[in-house]
Amino acid sequence: MAISSLGNVGVAGSNNNAASSRSASQLSANFDTFLTLLTTQLKNQDPTSPMESDKFTDQLSQFAQVEQGIQSNKNLEDLIAMQGQQRQLSALSYVGAQIEAVGDTNWLEEGGELTYKYNVSPEVPRLELQIQDQNGDTVFSSEFTDISGLQTFTWDGKNNSGEVQPEGAYTLVVKPKTIDGKDFTDDRGKPAAVAIGIIGTVDSVDITDNDIYLRIGDVAVPFSTLTNVKLGENGTPVEPPQDNTDPDTDTDTDTDTGTGDGSETSEQEEAA
Repeated sequence: MAISSLGNVGVAGSNNNAASSRSASQLSANFDTFLTLLTTQLKNQDPTSPMESDKFTDQLSQFAQVEQGIQSNKNLEDLIAMQGQQRQLSALSYVGAQIEAVGDTNWLEEGGELTYKYNVSPEVPRLELQIQDQNGDTVFSSEFTDISGLQTFTWDGKNNSGEVQPEGAYTLVVKPKTIDGKDFTDDRGKPAAVAIGIIGTVDSVDITDNDIYLRIGDVAVPFSTLTNVKLGENGTPVEPPQDNTDPDTDTDTDTDTGTGDGSETSEQEEAA
């Protein structure tokens, strides 16, 4: 499996140090100017009122403090860059891992099936699930009434006529409904809150200067959207990021042997 953009590792670190380098260059130029002015002032000072030594020492001390501050910033930027590179390299261990992430689009392999997770507001009595292809056409739809709490939905890769669909990206659309089948809105006229997640196996990793993407087929999953990771037999457990986790989705981040709420698939009752 190809890992693309691997050559970008370390480029971000060079960019981070650019500001410190510019500041150091400016300080060096200013310090040369300061020494020139100071030397000229010493040569042309009034013999009856020479420069006081404490002022001279104070000015040199201020320049030294600025130089130390710039060097400290440079060292901190180096540490941040090293942490970023370590994070990028650790992402390679996710190849072959089963992940759960916030998102509604998953990749269907030929003859395979797709698994999604979703959660809707508890006051919603029923909903319609649609599977749409890459062109936005609905290839499968079904209505459910048993929708309380976090739900797992597995699509067998067939349309409503039982025909197997081709390999590609497919999107889950969740449409909350009222008892009589109309679009659901709350007492304030707002649509119900819906959270959707995907489950899949990582095929490859894309590393860019701005983010890391785990690929399931041709679907790119941002590293920051992970909510659960189960690594392969040869993988080393790595904690997924938790700062951007959607609170309405499964937040179990067991990366060793557990699968969180994903193993508690609820049986869904099809509406008549």
